Amino acid sequence: MGVDRKAVLARQNEAWNERAKNATVAVLGCGGLGSNIAWMLARLGIGIIHIFDYDVIEPSNLNRQCYGIGDIGAPKVEATARAIAAALPFAEVIPHYETVDRAVLDRIYGTADIFVEAFDGKETKAACFDYFIEKEKPYVCTTGVAGPRGEVERRTIGNVHIAGDFDGEDRNDCYIPKVMTIAALEAQTVLELLWNEEE
Repeated sequence: MGVDRKAVLARQNEAWNERAKNATVAVLGCGGLGSNIAWMLARLGIGIIHIFDYDVIEPSNLNRQCYGIGDIGAPKVEATARAIAAALPFAEVIPHYETVDRAVLDRIYGTADIFVEAFDGKETKAACFDYFIEKEKPYVCTTGVAGPRGEVERRTIGNVHIAGDFDGEDRNDCYIPKVMTIAALEAQTVLELLWNEEE
């Protein structure tokens, strides 16, 4: 049974659907945050979604990431792109199986309207923050994702939009409700940024 984009997005604002169709978002990282964000962006109708990650799926990912047992050993970006294509074939998800560094950021900066950070490593998170704080395009990132507790909030510094509890960073202490809440807040930030573009 074929279902077109318009039917899937029928309960969203038509003007938004058109705006989303023409938007490109890059998701940097495809684990607990990034895999969930990619799905949410696809369901929002974002036209092109680039996803970046160098990692493969392992059993410890399954408690909070959009993967199943059959995906173990596969690159995260490829499994995510494949699953979204099967569910929402109108979504163009482009996987990039690579490590993100400054050279990659320089290469991809012109390809997306908004960049969303979803990394585990503190060094990579800090390097990307330092890169985008000097740029103009919107950058959505996180701090404080770990732990079973914590009040999740957003803060903005210029073009940088930060989500998290601004405390918990032990990535061996991660729980799906909090991870999903922060992923949703990042996706909501993308929605608001694009919505406000024309206002």
